[in-house]
Amino acid sequence: MKTTNLSPILFSLIILFSYSLKGQESKTTSFIFSNETIGLYFFDNMARVNIGGKYGFIDRQGFLQIPCQYDMALNFEDGLAIVREKEKYSFIRKDGSLLSSLIFDSCEPFSEGYALVSIHGKYGFIDKEGKVVIAPQYDFGMGFTNGKAVVIKNGKNGYIDTNGKLVIDFKYEFSLPFSENYAVVMNNGKFGYIDQDGNEVIPCKYDIASSYHEGLATVKIGELSGVIDQKDNMIVEAIYQNISSYENGVAVMMKGDKYGIIDRNGREVVSAKYDLLDDFKDNIAAFKINNKYGFINSDGKEFIPAMFDKASAFDQGMAAVIQKNNLYYIDTQGKIIYSSKYAIPSEIASNTQKISGYIDGKEKIDFTIDKNNRSKVQVILTKNFAFDKGNVLTGISD
Repeated sequence: MKTTNLSPILFSLIILFSYSLKGQESKTTSFIFSNETIGLYFFDNMARVNIGGKYGFIDRQGFLQIPCQYDMALNFEDGLAIVREKEKYSFIRKDGSLLSSLIFDSCEPFSEGYALVSIHGKYGFIDKEGKVVIAPQYDFGMGFTNGKAVVIKNGKNGYIDTNGKLVIDFKYEFSLPFSENYAVVMNNGKFGYIDQDGNEVIPCKYDIASSYHEGLATVKIGELSGVIDQKDNMIVEAIYQNISSYENGVAVMMKGDKYGIIDRNGREVVSAKYDLLDDFKDNIAAFKINNKYGFINSDGKEFIPAMFDKASAFDQGMAAVIQKNNLYYIDTQGKIIYSSKYAIPSEIASNTQKISGYIDGKEKIDFTIDKNNRSKVQVILTKNFAFDKGNVLTGISD
């Protein structure tokens, strides 16, 4: 997403805390490649496709519902998708109509019925009718959670309600959206927590602090990470380099530059032995050891051994893996359910050509691509291939 008029320090903080404050700031996940670089998944029954460098959407029958005409598009969520054309943003509906004109300098996904947008370097909010309900007036902002949104003005963070009323004053150097009724705030370079009324319930004393998940939050004291509960009791002593957010009672930790798993009591379910370990999703995480990748569950069992050259996270019951330069999709039992022979690079459509792929793991589709008339790309559906299961469109790269 495009972000404007933010100092490098502020922008770095936002990126760090919004996306990486799972206790794994130093972790690289370059081995986890997005499924969408090798195949597209459906969201709201629509899959994003890139043809000739432009984005559009097809339905589950393989028909092009929204022409490939946008410079950028994100997946649909609750019936709306962010699109960009000529450096301007808006949302489209599933019928292809625009929620509003392409007038915004940036858009963020809807949260609690409102979306953060910017015009001329100032940020405000629109509703799902495309109406500006909170005028762009802030230097930055974040989406609504628990009826409140972080907004920034003159270098200070505060919170507004959905009517645009300031409910927690501009007094913090940094803050995050509310999570489990608490929000991370920073004063004098230290981090603590406030409640929904703006009361400081945990003093700003930590060097880094994450949002609460499952009643627990990662904090850093110096260079070491521990875990506290909502009463500021240290549940896991600060002895680790990093600790992720908890999911279903376990978290990924880093110790001695290796990764392992701990439970809510700090017990090491798996000692730090992996070269890389992804965050858990649906109780499954990809790991790397001895330059090979496999999958582990939250009980610490390596249920798919380290045998792949690359691996993606599981999504919709499938994970993409590469073995000896061959691309496969596997299910949660490690069974190969699709072997791709149609991985198409993003530079496709240099000339008119036909491309094949598969939809829902069972129906073959042929694309006739015409770079000079992308809005009339033909999608021809045939039914000459079958798989046992699968709900992914494969063979089209974005």
